[in-house]
Amino acid sequence: MARDAEGFNTDLVRVAVKGTIYMADNGTEIPVAGSKPGSTWTPLGTFNDDGVEHGFEEDTEEVKSWQRGVVRVIVTGRTLTLKLSALESSPPVLEAFYGTPPAIDTATKTVSFYIKPNVARPKAAFLFEWTDGDKAWRMHIPTAQVSEVESPKFSGADAVIWGMTIQALGGGENLAQWQIADTDFYAEAAPAPVTKD
Repeated sequence: MARDAEGFNTDLVRVAVKGTIYMADNGTEIPVAGSKPGSTWTPLGTFNDDGVEHGFEEDTEEVKSWQRGVVRVIVTGRTLTLKLSALESSPPVLEAFYGTPPAIDTATKTVSFYIKPNVARPKAAFLFEWTDGDKAWRMHIPTAQVSEVESPKFSGADAVIWGMTIQALGGGENLAQWQIADTDFYAEAAPAPVTKD
């Protein structure tokens, strides 16, 4: 649908019906558009119905002139985060939450996580995907760390929730990249073909 006389295009209204976040080794490349993440990407599983919150903030500095006040605003830094509440008590979720890998005891068939008083959280790549029907949006963060966690609650009335915030880190060319496989979005973004009379 093209834009109507008032400039609206309701075909571009999106609802993130379902999605997930994957984790991989730091610097892992984004999968090819239209393909599924391979075995190098580990899903963090099911989240609560709050979904994923995409935080984005900018630090700015005003350039002021003597005669006219503020004449320009310079962006000096950006912060990009993904906040999630994982419902699955799985090894990848606990590894991301505590910042330490599991220790596996094959003799007793038990898994331990050693929670130290301080930790250098490992860097990792993250892939956030959500879909609305056949429309797929994918955010790739090549380098990130879990920067905040929320205290889990253990009770017989609620599922255990592992809340955490993933923060994109600098050092690369991009903090993140959106890869959008959405025909309506493409039609809006792609230049119209030039026709000859």
